[in-house]
Amino acid sequence: MPQKPAHKQPQKKNTTLPEFLRWMYLRHKLRRRYSRDNVRSCRRTQKWTAACFLLLTTVLLSAAMSYTRLHYSRTETVIPLEHTEAPFAPIGNPALALDAVTCDVTVTIGTGSPVHWNTAAMTVSDVLSDIGYTENPDDLITPAPETVVTQDMEITVVLVTFEESEEVAAIPYGTEYRDVQTIPRGTTTRISYGTEGVARQQQRRRYENGVLADTEVLSSETITEPVNEVLERGVGGVVSGKHGSFNFSYYIDVTATAYGDYDEPRLTYSGTLAQEGVIAVDPTVIPLGTKVYVKGDYGDYGYCSADDIGSGIKGYHIDIFMECSRAEMLEFGIRKMRVYILD
Repeated sequence: MPQKPAHKQPQKKNTTLPEFLRWMYLRHKLRRRYSRDNVRSCRRTQKWTAACFLLLTTVLLSAAMSYTRLHYSRTETVIPLEHTEAPFAPIGNPALALDAVTCDVTVTIGTGSPVHWNTAAMTVSDVLSDIGYTENPDDLITPAPETVVTQDMEITVVLVTFEESEEVAAIPYGTEYRDVQTIPRGTTTRISYGTEGVARQQQRRRYENGVLADTEVLSSETITEPVNEVLERGVGGVVSGKHGSFNFSYYIDVTATAYGDYDEPRLTYSGTLAQEGVIAVDPTVIPLGTKVYVKGDYGDYGYCSADDIGSGIKGYHIDIFMECSRAEMLEFGIRKMRVYILD
């Protein structure tokens, strides 16, 4: 009896690297194709769902609109003429009468001719807007833009413009006073003249309807400082001595000599008696009849009257009458004195 061949065990085949890589590639490709098919299927489903929703929405809206038109067409009724209510009053300017709709105003803009305007506007601003005026915050509007319009109102607009420039301007000088007692009270004498300074200025000029209204200095840089004018101002004062206190207008410093009546009394140039208290003067310096007070190095001569003149008395020189001997007069000699011209 023939023997049965022995069962052979299948031999395991070793997988090479290229075969393994090919198997991995095919597996990845199948997964990718399956995923792409799923995405396409989902998108088709979403599109169909959106289309159905839009179609349903359109049908519902159309039905609602049809119902609304049908409802209102059935409920409309004709109101008999005798039951018709008065129409509503127009919304407009509350300043107008109930039977008026518009009012007349006159508008003048800048230097233009007045414009007569019939308007239903409520405020001045509305009127200006209606006639084409563009509001400028610098312009001067009278009455104010928020004012309610009234019949026969006059509205004026002053157009304001500005111009800036750099200018060289003069800086005015000041006046410096020095109080002195050597000139008559209340008078002034110039000691030195003033000189204007120079400045570079940034100026802004303001025009109203093209006419210069104001100039404002935005900045200033001094180039040359001004020099003040110096004036002496007579203030007078009070002199005190053996004869009391007296107000004087001014004083002068002079040289003084002495004279007297050696033999018999004599009269002065003014016709008064020559005696103590009389001085001889140059009338161009001290007018005749002036009351003075004389003080000097030798002492206080006191209150005097300028009643006399002398051929040798010129300029700032006086001759004091003294009742004394010739020797005493010679001893007096020439002295410096101060003569106060009394008020």
